[in-house]
Amino acid sequence: MNAAFLVTAVAVSIYFIIGSKLEERKLIVYYGDTYRRYMERVPGLFPLPWRFLSKREAQEIMEGYRPSSQQ
Repeated sequence: MNAAFLVTAVAVSIYFIIGSKLEERKLIVYYGDTYRRYMERVPGLFPLPWRFLSKREAQEIMEGYRPSSQQ
């Protein structure tokens, strides 16, 4: 690994972290509490085998969803 590769790797990592936070804000604005409940149950950037949605949980979360054009 040289200095240029290290700088690139750090910059891309920071870009993904900041970008994902900004994208989550947009999703909260659009989907509201439905997305907040989803975020509580599912990890963000790194998948964790013990944190996932079952089909039942996904259906429960989506039952309360109303598209923003219908709210």
